[in-house]
Amino acid sequence: MERLLLILLTAAIRLLPRRRRELAGALLAEAPQVPPGRRRSRWLAGGLWYVGKETVRHRLAYGLGLALAAVALVVVDRLGTSDDAGQVSLLVLLVTAAGSGFAAPRRAWIAGLVIGSALPVLYVALAVLRPQTAHLPEPRGVAGAASLFVLVVPAMIAAGLGAGARILLRGDGPAAD
Repeated sequence: MERLLLILLTAAIRLLPRRRRELAGALLAEAPQVPPGRRRSRWLAGGLWYVGKETVRHRLAYGLGLALAAVALVVVDRLGTSDDAGQVSLLVLLVTAAGSGFAAPRRAWIAGLVIGSALPVLYVALAVLRPQTAHLPEPRGVAGAASLFVLVVPAMIAAGLGAGARILLRGDGPAAD
């Protein structure tokens, strides 16, 4: 069992982001210092748990953040009833896209596409599924809803500005992501 855990941990370390591999390597290097048997197996299983947790967190965190940003934009847009609701929705779009670009500069373009497409996708779906009851932009119907895809442009610009701000503030280029 110990040998299997050692092989799995050695192989799994390669899945980690570069900045997390050092700690996992240290866990692996210290394994011979732990008494053999059940204790060493627990040590290696803990290292494997760390690698799995960090890998999942790294891979899913950005996607979950993007999904939450898109949901926040949709909720703000659907709740808005005043004359300035469109401007508030645009502000949320710009802030969330810039924040997502800042969080991961190499994936800023994904943030621009996802966040910029959230409202158009919603309104196209509403135009198809509930054309009579849905509050749709002018011109009514799918064409009006599809015209909202123009929001991808400011979302892409905001995401790019967020990525640029991170690069300037922290001095870490896209390779550090």
